[in-house]
Amino acid sequence: MKYLTVIRHAKSSWSEAGKADHERPLNARGNFAAPIVGRFLAKTYFGADAQPALMVPPELIVASTALRTLQTAQHMTAAFRLGVEQMSLQSRLYLASKETILEVVRGLDEKLRHAVIIAHNPGIHEFCDAMLARAQIPEMPTCTTVILTLPQEHWGLADFGTAQLVAHLTPRVLERRFPSEWTPA
Repeated sequence: MKYLTVIRHAKSSWSEAGKADHERPLNARGNFAAPIVGRFLAKTYFGADAQPALMVPPELIVASTALRTLQTAQHMTAAFRLGVEQMSLQSRLYLASKETILEVVRGLDEKLRHAVIIAHNPGIHEFCDAMLARAQIPEMPTCTTVILTLPQEHWGLADFGTAQLVAHLTPRVLERRFPSEWTPA
């Protein structure tokens, strides 16, 4: 079994007129939410802060080359206590279709047991929906995280309609349900 955590990039800025879409950075809300979401995931699922791990912690983060996904990946890398060498940027993930995201997943190193993909809507939402065997993801606002288990032993065999949903977390839900976690570090 493989674990796949899928994250839509955190909230980005539209304030700089004329800036190319690829170069848009996270805004203040994105820079606030991403580390909190990352810490919550690390503590709740991956065994940080002496909490029991519910699954194998992520071993690699693969992100789109867009600035907002890179910045989101940097926040997650810090929260998951990964080294910079455990982050990979792939231009194919920039505004990728669900099929392209599946190709990226199928190309992951077979030694990995848990990988994180950080990309963009609508492709990331369509990918999560298509991967699930028996559920649907209602929405994926910015910094939403979906954790999936894949029954295949090899990334190369990953396919649509086979994954099980472990978690669907949005920043808004975390803020409402866990207000004590919703504070800056």
